[in-house]
Amino acid sequence: MTRSDLRRRFADESLWKRLSALHLLARQRAEGQAGPWTTRRAGMSLEFAEHREYYPGDDFRYVDWNLYGRLDRLFVKVFHREENISVYIVIDTSRSMAVGGKLSYATELAGALAHVALKDMNRVGVFAFAQRIISGVPARSGAVHLQKIFSFLEGLEPLEQTSLSAALEELSKLPLRRGLIVLLSDMLDPEGCEHGLLHLLVKRHEIAIVQILAAHDLDPPLHHEARLVDSEIAKELSVSSSAVARYRQRLLRYTQNLEKFCRTHQIRYKLLSAARPLERALFEDLRGVLFV
Repeated sequence: MTRSDLRRRFADESLWKRLSALHLLARQRAEGQAGPWTTRRAGMSLEFAEHREYYPGDDFRYVDWNLYGRLDRLFVKVFHREENISVYIVIDTSRSMAVGGKLSYATELAGALAHVALKDMNRVGVFAFAQRIISGVPARSGAVHLQKIFSFLEGLEPLEQTSLSAALEELSKLPLRRGLIVLLSDMLDPEGCEHGLLHLLVKRHEIAIVQILAAHDLDPPLHHEARLVDSEIAKELSVSSSAVARYRQRLLRYTQNLEKFCRTHQIRYKLLSAARPLERALFEDLRGVLFV
């Protein structure tokens, strides 16, 4: 991707206006509440949220004395306020992402996500990884920061082999504010990713995974024996039609297991084809996953 491609992709004013209708979806893990990121703290705003029972040490200024007069029990008024969050977009730049336009698709999706998050006054950072975290843009807010993110995304190139767990564990050790981590990757690592994801969950980050696969990943167009080259280790392989059938079964089992792991650990997950038009992915497939 050249340095002007991404900005040209988002130069269409109609697309910008449509993106402005999207809002980032974040869920507070402590309260499990869907919707724009909200923090509930007694007395922090004038917008009433709910009552809860008084606990010793609560500020008496927020006791609902009218409710006390009716029920003869102490309840505290709880308010909520919207609060900006830190959003970290983590992009797989391993060699396998060069297949079928997956990296280009991921960078376009990352650009759209950054725009939506920044317009809602959130802080956005971007990281690239393969075997490890390679580079990144620190989380900042503001319109100028979006241009820095675009410049970073336009310079990404596929490098090295994948090591999902090692890279995610490294990410978990960075001094990041607790926030939403969006992982854009084909997730094709024979060693898996669960170990690295658990490290991020321990740090109480919220995680969303968008698995991006090429059309050839999902349905290899091979109907007879062929010789292929592994994109990550440059090893030539002989592949038969029966091997392709086994590959389809293993890929299905792998994605099903990944989705099950994500569901068990309250990680949002979506599988996308890189052949899927970006607008349809943004406004249809990722509703309820990344956007509201």
